[in-house]
Amino acid sequence: MIKVLKFGILVLLAITVSTLSYSQETEPMKFRDRIYFGGDFSLQFGTMTFIELSPIIGYYITPRLSSGVGVIYQFYREKVVLLDTVFKAHNYGGRFFAKYLLVDNIGKYIPIQINGGLTGYCEYEFLNMDGGFSRYLNPGRFWLNNFYLGGGMEFPIGRRSKMNFLVLWNLNDTGESPYSNPAVRIGVTF
Repeated sequence: MIKVLKFGILVLLAITVSTLSYSQETEPMKFRDRIYFGGDFSLQFGTMTFIELSPIIGYYITPRLSSGVGVIYQFYREKVVLLDTVFKAHNYGGRFFAKYLLVDNIGKYIPIQINGGLTGYCEYEFLNMDGGFSRYLNPGRFWLNNFYLGGGMEFPIGRRSKMNFLVLWNLNDTGESPYSNPAVRIGVTF
């Protein structure tokens, strides 16, 4: 577990340092142009209700490399008919992430007209979870640490707005994780 965390931090630092040393900006970006906001959310209703809110704030270190932080809140409710009970959980935590734009406009390189970029992504996520949320029914609350690696595409939907589609693999996948591998995320930044 500690080895995965150390590896994740080293990967984030390596990407940041190597990109900073090779970046040659033609025109300096203003501070307000370097900051972006966004995130994603999930909704599922029925006998099981799952709501997740995950706002983020990011900073463009270079025009292709950005890094940021986010907070996570999850509400889970499930009616267990066999036990005639309702289980509720409130999970919360945060994330650190780095994103690198590998290909700016993929439509230039393939015969299909796609106005989107190809990105690489890594993230360290920490969640404080209700023990009953996991399969192992841990007593009380516990911390779950996840390290995600993957990539996806981002599509411009305005001058500064983008829609992101990511496919991520949890390198620290356990039975306690609320997500399955691979995790698919759709989000918006502006």
